[in-house]
Amino acid sequence: MKIMVVTPTLGESPWLNETVSSVAAFGSSCMHVMVAPTGKCAELAQRFSKIRVISESGKGLYAAVNTALTDESQWDAFTYLNDDDTLLPGFGAAAKTAGIAGLNCFVYGNVRLIDGAGRRVGAIPVSHHPRHNRDLYAQRLEPVYQHGTLVGRGVWEAHGGFDPAFLYCGDSEFLGRLCTLGVASIYVNVEVAAFRLRKGQLTKNRSVMIDERKRVDEKLGLIAAQINPRHRWARLAFRAGNFFVYAERIARHGFVSFDQLIERSE
Repeated sequence: MKIMVVTPTLGESPWLNETVSSVAAFGSSCMHVMVAPTGKCAELAQRFSKIRVISESGKGLYAAVNTALTDESQWDAFTYLNDDDTLLPGFGAAAKTAGIAGLNCFVYGNVRLIDGAGRRVGAIPVSHHPRHNRDLYAQRLEPVYQHGTLVGRGVWEAHGGFDPAFLYCGDSEFLGRLCTLGVASIYVNVEVAAFRLRKGQLTKNRSVMIDERKRVDEKLGLIAAQINPRHRWARLAFRAGNFFVYAERIARHGFVSFDQLIERSE
């Protein structure tokens, strides 16, 4: 299986070398493609001579990822990796699982939270039971995150790419769309990627994020979802499966939500 890792970048991230190194650690099994503004392409191509650099359309992060996936034909599954995040060794297990499962599903795992210096500061709660994911989205709980998630080409072709109308939550909309449509997914119980909490990141713009989340809910029909005992059971299983994630967060940061933790990060 040929895996493509797409990194949209302005070429200014101080962590870009670390991002590139984390992908390079997987050798020829991963093809790394950057999408950058036209004026940065030559500089980045010289700086990272083993990486293909594509000029982006100027319409935002998710349009940039779509551009790379459309422009490069030689891939079977993809993930996208922001220019301040990293893949972890466990990504290899996700890639192996994707290779066995084929092109008509997506594979996800656990996500570590790190600070600007790369130190662990916690983890993101994710669903350990993919069969519950649709019911979790119905309750506006995100059970899957983009970091290290591998999407098969068959899924991409059947359901389309990221919606560039979303500037902040396009990944949430895309994965939510797949789960609510019942696309097959597989969970691997390893940390596949690290999400960096840092000063100035886009997710700190809470008012815009909240507005886009509402638009995602409306697009996916989640506002009108009727909660029943099955949904409550899915929520209970989600909470129980992430007991140690919550315990670590409380031990490190006190009783704060994931959103509050992002707001606190420097």
